[in-house]
Amino acid sequence: MKKLEEQIAGLVRAYRDKAGKYLTIGSVESATGGKVADKITNVAGSSDYFIGSVVSYSNNIKSDMAGVREETLLLHGAVSAEVAREMATGGKKVLKVDICVSTTGIAGPGGATADKPVGLFYIGLSTASGVTVNRYIFSGKREQIKQKAADIALALVEEYLQQCLDKTANVPLEEKLVVTCFLEQRKLILLLRRSNRVSTYQRAWAGVSGYIETDPLDQAYSEIREETGLFKNNIKLVKQGKPLEIIDHSLHRKWIVHPFLFHVLDPQKIMLDWEHTEFAWVKPRELKKYNTVPGLAKALKTVFG
Repeated sequence: MKKLEEQIAGLVRAYRDKAGKYLTIGSVESATGGKVADKITNVAGSSDYFIGSVVSYSNNIKSDMAGVREETLLLHGAVSAEVAREMATGGKKVLKVDICVSTTGIAGPGGATADKPVGLFYIGLSTASGVTVNRYIFSGKREQIKQKAADIALALVEEYLQQCLDKTANVPLEEKLVVTCFLEQRKLILLLRRSNRVSTYQRAWAGVSGYIETDPLDQAYSEIREETGLFKNNIKLVKQGKPLEIIDHSLHRKWIVHPFLFHVLDPQKIMLDWEHTEFAWVKPRELKKYNTVPGLAKALKTVFG
């Protein structure tokens, strides 16, 4: 069976694949002394989603860095549901994460009182759904108690991530209509490399493309003019293919692609705009050698071949 931190990594990545974003995680720890953060960061690649931790062992750090109010500490004590709640809430804000887990407790062997025994822990979880705090009594020696508390904290994070993943199954894919224009000359296809300034698929190779805001053919001419500097008198329409669907689960999106093929009359006049950094004329069969936007080869097949 996978460790909890490995399960968390798998769920975060599965959610990213479906929803198009990572759910970020942080922790505010007192009695566990950073064990939660340590376990999460034992997984390679955890920097994709784990932002950081505040080990708020003293009350001063709880108030100064984790956002716990001094009056809460005075009224209820550091080991309390109220403090665990404010640690989780404050940590979520300070760390700017989607999920923040907090731990405060008495690991022993000293520090206990009549109403707060050794092993008492409060573990909070702050998410988009709100804040929850659970009370636990753990048995064992100091290290064992800290380990059990850290494991429960991870289990709460894992449970919430599973709920988030389950909800994505009921969320419809976002639908976007786009044109993809292939420019051809001498049986070679023009590929454009997308810059880091575009919103999706940075550094990937593509045809001329853009969101449809008018008639698809008019949009095709407009995108070609903007992205390559070629006007209608520099190109000739060869074929307009049937629209096809390209699903990208990483963006939770369905692209409705309207493909076009144009013959370029004046290739020497090509001038790229800010959306691309370079271009190349390639044989259609060479497309597989390039890191392209999703479905580019499928779209090309509808108009060329």
